[in-house]
Amino acid sequence: MMNKMIIPSNAVFILMLVLSLLNGCATQPYGNFIQNPSTTYSKVMADDVTAQIVRLYPAANTQFNLRHVVNDPFGKTLIENLRLEGFAVQEATQQSIQQQIFAAPNQPDTEPQKGFTLSYIVDQSGDLYHVKLMIDEMRLSRAFSVQADSIHPAGLWVRKE
Repeated sequence: MMNKMIIPSNAVFILMLVLSLLNGCATQPYGNFIQNPSTTYSKVMADDVTAQIVRLYPAANTQFNLRHVVNDPFGKTLIENLRLEGFAVQEATQQSIQQQIFAAPNQPDTEPQKGFTLSYIVDQSGDLYHVKLMIDEMRLSRAFSVQADSIHPAGLWVRKE
């Protein structure tokens, strides 16, 4: 019977494996996943999302804290719309996201976050666009279809809590 020992090359392999798994956890699955998004389509979808949020939350008393960095036309329009409607919006920075990921698990927050966490996913399948909005534990989603170079809602808002 042969005793197996961890030799240094195996230890390095195991360390590399663990680090790659941790790196996978650090990537954010949120944002706009459409290549070359149309600013017109993004504006129409962001306006519709804003109207739905206005129906659900009181503007002057609500703050949204974004979970991910916004660098796409949909997200920028959404943030601008929410602020114009009277909502407070705290944008995420790459540094703040890294601090959340690598913070000690039992370390108390110096200042508790006020408001709701907000994130979104925008994706496309052919001529069908899909917007998923996550506000704390609530999930909202709606499909949009492209017809004659314009985009329109393809159904009602679906809400899951």
